Amino acid sequence: MINVYGEVSKSILNKVNENIYLILELFTESCKAMDFETFLAEIFPKHYLRKNINRCIETVEELMEYTTDTYKHDLTPLQEYALFHLLEWWIDVSDFEFDQAVGEKEIITDDDKYISDNINNVEEYKSFMFSDWDFLDEFLASYVEAYKSYGPMIKELYDNDLDDYVELLPDDKKKEYYMAKGRFELLSKEDENFNNEQLVIKQIYNALKAREKYPKRLQDTSETELSDDIADIVRENLHSNNLIITREMPNGFAKKCIGECDFYIYTYIDGVYKIISIGENKEWGKYEKQLKQLIGYMTNDVQFGFTILFNKSVQPNTALAKRIEILKDFSVEVNGEKCFGVVGGILESKVMNNVLLTKHENPEKKGSYFRIYHFIINSHLEERQKSAIDAR
Repeated sequence: MINVYGEVSKSILNKVNENIYLILELFTESCKAMDFETFLAEIFPKHYLRKNINRCIETVEELMEYTTDTYKHDLTPLQEYALFHLLEWWIDVSDFEFDQAVGEKEIITDDDKYISDNINNVEEYKSFMFSDWDFLDEFLASYVEAYKSYGPMIKELYDNDLDDYVELLPDDKKKEYYMAKGRFELLSKEDENFNNEQLVIKQIYNALKAREKYPKRLQDTSETELSDDIADIVRENLHSNNLIITREMPNGFAKKCIGECDFYIYTYIDGVYKIISIGENKEWGKYEKQLKQLIGYMTNDVQFGFTILFNKSVQPNTALAKRIEILKDFSVEVNGEKCFGVVGGILESKVMNNVLLTKHENPEKKGSYFRIYHFIINSHLEERQKSAIDAR
C-alpha cells in the first residue's frame, strides 16, 4: 500500500490504494495501446524520461505493485512526482466516478474523516497523499537557487536534503547544485560554527514560543522585559555549549556614540574570543530602523545576526506582509551606492513558523557575507481575546 500523509486506518488506506490502482491500470493500458513514451511524458520530467525511459516504466510498475501489497510504502521523490502528475492526468482525461463507500465504524481518526469525505475526489488526493510538494519543478527550482546562496543552511530551515531530489533536476541545474555544494564544503570552517548557529536560532525560537503562549501577559511586557526574559530562558542551554549571552552590550555604531545591542553572544574557542551573533528586539513599527541598527552594531567578523519583531498592535498577517515588503526593498545608501541589500532571495523556514533568513554582503570585504534571521512574536490576537471574553 502507498502510505498517505497523516494518521489513517488500514481499511481507508486500502480504499485509497484501490482507487489509485484503477488510475494506474488505465494509464498503463493507454501506454500499451498507443505510444508508450508520449504517455510517460505526462507524468515524468521530460529531461529524465529522455535518458531513463526504462526506469520510468519500472517506476509505474512499482507504484502498481505498491497499491496491491500489504506493506506501507513511503515514496521516493521520483515516485511522488509520477504519482502527483498521474493524478493530474486522470483529472484531465477521465470522467469516471469512483464509488468507494466508507462505513462509520471504519472512521477512527480525524484524518480518516477527512479522507473518507474525499475518498472519491481525486483532486483532493493531491493534498493528503504527500507531506509536501517539494518534488515539483517550481519548488525544486527555487530550492536550487536558495542553495546556491545559503548552502547547507536551507536543510535546517526546510527539513529537506536536496541530495534526495537530484534525480529530478535537469543536467545543468544538477551541475550548478554540485558546484555550489563543493564550494560550500571547501569554504566551510569548523562544523562548530554551523552547530552554534543552529543552537542559538532554535533556542531563541523556542524562547519566543514559550512567551507567546501567554498573550495577555505579553501585552503588558515591555521590549526590555521581553529581551531580559529571552536571555534568561536561553542562557543555561547556551552556557552548557560554551556560548555566553549578554544584554545591552556596547558595540558598533549608534547615532551619537557607541551603540548598545540588545543581545550579544560570544564564545572562546581554544582560548580565542569569537563573536557568534548580535540581535535586536523592537516593537512593531520600528522594523526598518531595527535592521539598520542591527547592521550598525555588527562587524564583518560577526557570524550572523537576528531581529525580533515584537507585535502588540496589528494583525499578525499585516506585520508578516510588511516585514517581507521592507526586506525586499531594504538597503543602506552610502555616497550614492546601495549596501546591505538582500542577496539570493528571502528564505522562509518550514520548520520554524514565520522565521525568515536573509543574506547580505559585507561592504568592507566584497564576496563575504553575513546572515540575518528574522523572528516575530505576536500578542495581538483580537478575535481570540473577544471570543474568550464572550465566553465568560
